[in-house]
Amino acid sequence: MTATAPGRPSSLYQQIKRARLWLPLLIVGMVLVNQLVLVPLGGPAWQFWFQLLFYSLLGPLATYLTLNWIAEEVRRREATQNELSRLFRELQASHALLGSIQKVTEQFASASDLDAVLNAAVRGITEVTGARGVAIFLGGSSLGMTRSLGLDSVLLKNAAERDRALLRGEVPGEEVPEGFVLSLPLTWAGRLEGSIHAHFREPPSSEQRESYSILAAEFSAAAEAVQSRTRDLLTLFEVDRSIRAEGNLERMLKTILAQTMARADATLGGVYLVDDNRLLHLAVAQGVGLPPTALLRLGEGFVGRAAERREPCVVRRLSDEDRVVGGGLLAAAGSAISLPLTSEEGLLGVIVLAHQQPAHFDESILPFLNLLAGQVSLAVRNARAYLQSEELAIVEERARIAREIHDGVAQSLAFIALKLDLITRLLESNQDKARAELSQAKATIRETIKEVRRSIFALRPIDLERYGFVETIRRYCHDYGQQNDIRVHVDVKATPQLSPKSEAVLFRIFQEAMNNVAKHAQARQVWVTVGRSESGQSFVCVEDNGRGFDPAVVSDRVTTAGGLGLRQMRERLQGRGGRFELRSARDEGTRIYASMPE
Repeated sequence: MTATAPGRPSSLYQQIKRARLWLPLLIVGMVLVNQLVLVPLGGPAWQFWFQLLFYSLLGPLATYLTLNWIAEEVRRREATQNELSRLFRELQASHALLGSIQKVTEQFASASDLDAVLNAAVRGITEVTGARGVAIFLGGSSLGMTRSLGLDSVLLKNAAERDRALLRGEVPGEEVPEGFVLSLPLTWAGRLEGSIHAHFREPPSSEQRESYSILAAEFSAAAEAVQSRTRDLLTLFEVDRSIRAEGNLERMLKTILAQTMARADATLGGVYLVDDNRLLHLAVAQGVGLPPTALLRLGEGFVGRAAERREPCVVRRLSDEDRVVGGGLLAAAGSAISLPLTSEEGLLGVIVLAHQQPAHFDESILPFLNLLAGQVSLAVRNARAYLQSEELAIVEERARIAREIHDGVAQSLAFIALKLDLITRLLESNQDKARAELSQAKATIRETIKEVRRSIFALRPIDLERYGFVETIRRYCHDYGQQNDIRVHVDVKATPQLSPKSEAVLFRIFQEAMNNVAKHAQARQVWVTVGRSESGQSFVCVEDNGRGFDPAVVSDRVTTAGGLGLRQMRERLQGRGGRFELRSARDEGTRIYASMPE
């Protein structure tokens, strides 16, 4: 006999199996009691009629009670089976509904942009809920996006009216002349961004309402996530563009700080940079004026500790000490974010974002902000390297000018001074020779004046941004021809497509090549060609009909207005992926070809 768990009712089979034992015993007992106890109580008539009555009632009654008990158990069993079947069908329907909802939410998750999420939402909600049509409005943040499916102009107009009502804070009713409408607002980060509406011909069931609510919530979350990703990408794009477009470090930091504050919804912000004395100074700030003393030591206050730890962090509630020790930036702040700026060389500084309200920032935004901080670190390091290179360039330029004055003008003037002394002595003894020496001194003076003019012309600033690369070359060649009495031919085969920095490098090498022609070539004509090669490089070619030289002999001893020899010109181009070609021979002129990738 199979045992059953305590408190659990036995099955019908088990109950009948037990009844086979106790029911016959009960009948035998009743017969014995009747025959041995009740029948002997009366006479023959009593015994006859009592036995007849007893046996005529006992059998049918026992049969009736037994069958009735079995029928009741069967009825209860059938009811239980029907209930289980109903629950199974409901589970199947729920499983199918959940499968449909999961399929739609997977489409939400795989959507690449907000437009794809909207299309998946109107299709999915219509299919899953069996709605007549669906309309979605997104416009709370000036998105201005609407998507609908299965609605005519009348129903779409009704959905637009319901959207405006929800934006006003009203709750429109479900019943409309065309049927029934379920409307829900779409809220992102506590802001009302739009609404979603499903039209039904008949009153929607509880399952339809539930599935509609689930899909609307999933769509809202997916759309918010896509919008957040898009905003992050746009922020990264704007930061990258600011880094590329702005050469001034302070202006670049101000632009990037404003973009970072907007992404983090901060009202205060500042960028601290580390100076040579390992002190943090507030370079730029937003939402607060730069205080007169904005220097902090590493480990001092919230900013100093953040720089010392070199890890991004969120402080939900700033202490009174942190608000005081912050260079004036955090005086009115309730919560803050720190983003250290680091490089391979070490600490560069720290970005601080703050808000007046405590617990304003969420740590989920830290990874993205840390990515932005990495871009800023790269920009700061490059800007500092550029400033150092500018300082080195200035030093080199000063040294070059000193060399040119020493080797050119100074020696010429010294030679002229010696000639004048000689002329003074010859005036009394040999006037003819004095006049010859005077003519030579005059010629030297005129050549020295030309050399000074060439140097001044070569050092004159060139405005590439104002005129563009090709027009600047035309203007330079025009002035160059008049200055040096050389005929210059300019042939523009195609307009180069270079970045501003690449244009400056290529123009500088062109300028040096032209200056070499004026100083050394003794040419009467120069041909300048500008174009784009088949390999995708922009080039400038300078060719003259001068006396030429032996490149193997001259090598790097030829210096120019920029202070670069031939080898340095080649290295500067090759360092940027370009090409430098030199062809020259005695009395056959010189040809210099320089190109850079676009």
